[in-house]
Formats: sequence, structure tokens, C-alpha cells
Amino acid sequence: MEITLKFPYKTAAGVQLNAVTASRLKVRHIKRISEQAGGKPDRIELLGVATMIGLVEEDLDDMDAADYQVLKERFLDCLGITGTGVAGGGDPGAMVPVPAQ
Repeated sequence: MEITLKFPYKTAAGVQLNAVTASRLKVRHIKRISEQAGGKPDRIELLGVATMIGLVEEDLDDMDAADYQVLKERFLDCLGITGTGVAGGGDPGAMVPVPAQ
């Protein structure tokens, strides 16, 4: 999914970004992000957004906060944290209790 930035900028490497492509994350990505972040929630978020759009964490430093918020929401949606979900499915339905045997 291509996301056009409201405030284009240059990355730490000097690459001009006008838009980014957000991809779906796999479990291997989540595991690597968690390991690299050392359990720090702010680092998990930054690394998650960077991974989702194919950049390194430092490339986010000069991104406008408004653009970052859009990408952060997309990342959190992918994890199911915000409740809106991006998997195309809405509410998965109620859990049905199963009696122990």
C-alpha cells in the first residue's frame, strides 16, 4: 500500500521521500523488532514503522510528526492494537468457551 507523505523529506542517506510503501509484517519481523527493541515500547514502535516501510530507524528522524502518526497507526492496526485492523476483516467474533474434559 503506497502512502503519500504530506510533508516529503530527505532521509539520513539523502534520499528524497515523497511516498512510502507499507507492507504487511510477518511474525519473523515482529520477533526481530522485539529483540532489537529490548522490550522498550517506543523502540518497538519506531522499529516497527521503519520495518513496515523498508527503512532503517534513523531514516525516520526527519519525518514530519503528522506523517509518522499515520504510519504508526497503520503499524498498530497490523498488530491489532487499535482494534480497527487492516486485515480486511473487522471483529473476528466472540470467543466460545469450551468446557474442560
